[in-house]
Amino acid sequence: MNEREGAPEAAELRSGLHALVDDVEPRGDALAKLLAARRRHTRKAPRRPLFAVGGAAVAAAAVFLVALVALPGAPRRPEPVSVAPNSYVAASADGELASYDVLSGRQVRPLAQLGAPVRGAPAADGVRIFARIPAGGGEDVVGVSADGTRWRVAHATRPGSVLAAGGGRVAHVDADQVVVSGSGAEQRIPVPAGQRVTDLALGGDGRLAVLTSSGADSQLGVVPPGATTMRPLALPAGTCGPLAVTWSGGKIAALSPAACDGSSGRVRITTVDENGEMIGAGAPVDLGALPGPERLQLSTDPLGRFLISVTGGGQWLVDGSAVRPVPRACAPSGECAAEPGTFWG
Repeated sequence: MNEREGAPEAAELRSGLHALVDDVEPRGDALAKLLAARRRHTRKAPRRPLFAVGGAAVAAAAVFLVALVALPGAPRRPEPVSVAPNSYVAASADGELASYDVLSGRQVRPLAQLGAPVRGAPAADGVRIFARIPAGGGEDVVGVSADGTRWRVAHATRPGSVLAAGGGRVAHVDADQVVVSGSGAEQRIPVPAGQRVTDLALGGDGRLAVLTSSGADSQLGVVPPGATTMRPLALPAGTCGPLAVTWSGGKIAALSPAACDGSSGRVRITTVDENGEMIGAGAPVDLGALPGPERLQLSTDPLGRFLISVTGGGQWLVDGSAVRPVPRACAPSGECAAEPGTFWG
């Protein structure tokens, strides 16, 4: 089967997966109801071809596995909230990190109280969350595990708001350097003179994307794993300078204005490879007014969906050509996130 012939099946599978994601928390009695309904159907249903029965069995098994997670009394081992892809992480104004449901906006559960306001969007690598908080005249980069354990990762001598995580490592900006720490030797990448870092994205394989700005122009660079120099990435002609970046499927996803002169609040997500070649551009998203890069966060989840989050403003879930607003992250107490939220990664 060639790629063209397989496209409808792929689209149907993607649609089915996303429909399942919209309801990933079954009731505790879901398994019992499922089995009872299956028995009734089996007594009444005529014989069917083997492949049809097999397909139903696969679907039942899939629901069984989902329902099994929620069975009361079953032994459970600690797992990160990220196993439910419909949650993201945000920090309230008083420094509490918590996970929030994408579709409803309700708080799933608190994760940690950091005791200080979080600067900029948190970062996550699928298991752990990282944030920057004021400390000692500069900032501490702190990590939080799924069970709430907290530790200091690094210290930055100057305040900032840029942070990224991936593959067990975390990247932050300290003065005129990008610092990558975690497993392996620490990387220190000099920031080109006259430029400031507006966003970072750290891939699971250790590749680092660095978005810098010099006045009204923005530049995108890539740092290979373990390297200490940045390679500029030439974007396609006519592409507006990115506002935010993330890694998705081994490619760089850049959030860029639809109008390069800033006359419109519409943005779109463009995917490019490491040679600057455009892979595709997504549906336009109207943010109302175009915010500065420091007020934006672009993140992705394991299903390839994107979360666009604006400081003190709106949030949008981008799933292929579908765009839907996401409620603002607010705790049961009414305290709402002061900085952008981020997918678990």
